Amino acid sequence: MDGRAVGDGEHGVSALRHRTGRFALVVVAVVLGWQAFLALSAPRRVDAALAAQLEQGGSADIAVTLGFPPEDFHIRVFQTHGIVSGVRGTTVLLNRVTPENVHRISRYYWVQRINAQRSQS
Repeated sequence: MDGRAVGDGEHGVSALRHRTGRFALVVVAVVLGWQAFLALSAPRRVDAALAAQLEQGGSADIAVTLGFPPEDFHIRVFQTHGIVSGVRGTTVLLNRVTPENVHRISRYYWVQRINAQRSQS
């Protein structure tokens, strides 16, 4: 056997030499970059007064503003994080949202702003 088909074993196989390996590295880099973007941009979406309120613990009533009118999909997603009490234009009103769920909501790229709900009085 001359080693042409399987190689002679002296040269290691580099993942970067194969198209699949390069593609996998690009996919991993894109996913990690996207997650880094979400992690860095999420805190900026939460209003400072609401963040201070959440640090005290308990749940909060929040207003989540999107860049477009919410559709059924968005309402269903928000229902997994709290009680949807209404929609006003591009803002969804959520009640009894835990601090952890506010953080999860802030990581959705389509959320522009999260504020505490204003009283109706």
